[in-house]
Amino acid sequence: MSLKSTKASGSTAEKAAKHLLGIEDVMGEEGSLSDGVEGYHARAPQVEMAYEIEKLIDKEGTLLAEAGTGTGKTFAYLVPALLSGKTVMVSTATKTLQEQLVQKDLPILFKACGLKGKARILKGRDNYVCPQRLEITETAEQHSRADWKKLARIRDWVENETQSGDKSELEAVSEEDPIWRKVCARLEFCQAADCNAESGCFYPKAKQKAAEAQVLVVNHHLFCADLSLREQGFGELLPNMEVYIFDEAHRLPDIAAQFLGFSITRSQLDELTRDIKQAQKLESPESVELVDQANHLAEQIKLLNESLGKWDKRWTWQQLEKEAAFQLVAKRFMDCLSRLIESLKSVAERGKQITAVYKRAKDFEAQFKEWMSAKVENKIRWIESSQARFKLNLTPLSVAVPFSRQREAIAGAWLFTSATLSVRGKFDYFANRLGLGEADTSHWTSPFDYQNQGVIYHPVGLPEPRDEQYIKVCLRAAWPLLKASHGHAFILFTSHRAMQEAKAILEQHWEGILLVQGELPKLVLLQRFKEAEQTILLGTSSFWEGVDVKGEALKLVIIDRIPFAPPDDPIVQARESYLKEKGLNGFVHFQLPEAVIAMKQGAGRLIRDTSDRGVLMLCDPRLSSKGYGTTIRESLPDFPWVYCAEEAIEKLNFLEEDNG
Repeated sequence: MSLKSTKASGSTAEKAAKHLLGIEDVMGEEGSLSDGVEGYHARAPQVEMAYEIEKLIDKEGTLLAEAGTGTGKTFAYLVPALLSGKTVMVSTATKTLQEQLVQKDLPILFKACGLKGKARILKGRDNYVCPQRLEITETAEQHSRADWKKLARIRDWVENETQSGDKSELEAVSEEDPIWRKVCARLEFCQAADCNAESGCFYPKAKQKAAEAQVLVVNHHLFCADLSLREQGFGELLPNMEVYIFDEAHRLPDIAAQFLGFSITRSQLDELTRDIKQAQKLESPESVELVDQANHLAEQIKLLNESLGKWDKRWTWQQLEKEAAFQLVAKRFMDCLSRLIESLKSVAERGKQITAVYKRAKDFEAQFKEWMSAKVENKIRWIESSQARFKLNLTPLSVAVPFSRQREAIAGAWLFTSATLSVRGKFDYFANRLGLGEADTSHWTSPFDYQNQGVIYHPVGLPEPRDEQYIKVCLRAAWPLLKASHGHAFILFTSHRAMQEAKAILEQHWEGILLVQGELPKLVLLQRFKEAEQTILLGTSSFWEGVDVKGEALKLVIIDRIPFAPPDDPIVQARESYLKEKGLNGFVHFQLPEAVIAMKQGAGRLIRDTSDRGVLMLCDPRLSSKGYGTTIRESLPDFPWVYCAEEAIEKLNFLEEDNG
């Protein structure tokens, strides 16, 4: 499936022969980075990590590397990777880090290393415009005036501005806009159209450039999509490289599970019915039965949604088996879809759009049949539903076997790094999830002086989190600190319900600015938070990680409770049952490690720089009342702990004066 990488290209002997620089030449006190990058100074943990990664690359091993916040792990892995002379793939969880790597870090480091290699970024195909689909969409008549304006803007961008076709260059149209979904390089259309770089298509050109790069930057979603294709024997999306680096690696197991399983949403099915009618109109106008069948399918989709009720709910398969209405509608939906596929098959050669919707309908049919099958092993079938949407999910309970199998087939050197990979200093949980039991492990603590840069305030006397008054009591305990810090606070919640409850309370009492996740785009919220005075930001899961606010803007981080997954969640129940069958304890081997990693991420929002100061308030009384609280406490940054508001405020004021 792939070529073995050669060890010799990065060896110390070859470097000497080629007169390449070494790590000390680049990262040392008198290295090229000190000369060329303002504010750079050699940090012992960073340089140690770089040497460890150099060894990893030379021996083509696997390393799990936890590097505390502020270690500088990006330079620590990029410098030895570049100096090795090998081809490198860097995979991240966020677009922010992708763009930082390609636009900022890699140009600096190529120059510092005395190299002229190429770095490319490759995104999923939905991020690129498809010229053929744009032309087809422009021929359709059923667009609003606003949509015609967007299409005109996209056309002008394609013809006069973009070289890459990458959506990130086009601010006028949102990624979530339905118009973009109509013109992007969707897989099923590209298969039907036989697209290639010579035909002027952007995505094949991007793939071609990616194959020529020394450093290719992707995200975990694209890497896992490639992994899924390889696992199914359908080829690959990404070129084979010699070094694989996964930054923000703690996110990788869950993303891999998404791609080694699948999801079917109501919006995808509704979109299919609309696209079938458009394809019929343009390429097979005499096939009027297709319109009737598509309308009938749309009605069955609606009935399927209605059979699941009006309220937000997560269903396990065991619950759905007992729902006679759902089972009946699901069978009718399948029969309707099968008849529609037969009709599409008879006209599939009429044009590219008909061919594309035919392929898509067949894929949905195969997935739905698998989802309804009683012989699904090591996977959980479940549904998320509400009044106007549903999502059918098939999720693997473990990705260790397929991930390990493909890693061995691809070969090369593999680095997994993050600030949060271990639980109480042990990497077993992360390693087992990806089948990395034989990997080497290393840990570098943060260079931040947690003992002097902040404190953890853990109030005493709070009720258990299940208490109806819990959020109100937590806010009452936090109020003196919120006043003392003049806001400048993140309050992080484990549920949207708790966040909304806190919002309702704070709106009545807080005189400053209140920012709430979901009311504005994330980047806009963060920018306003940094610029405004007396600001509190309320957030849930997406604000627990990947958020970097340095300096005086953030002085206080409050976490409402230990982030355990809801016990009635279908995945939680299935994974705990799966572990029980293996003789393991679901709480100890799943729930607790997940909570520790999430808690470490949330705590990591407070101190982002050597000059930062602040208070981390942890409300949950179980941190001190339960035995497992010790595991969580010992995994957190080494702040001093205080237990009364007066002492926390005293520390906060002292730290502010010290910072001033």
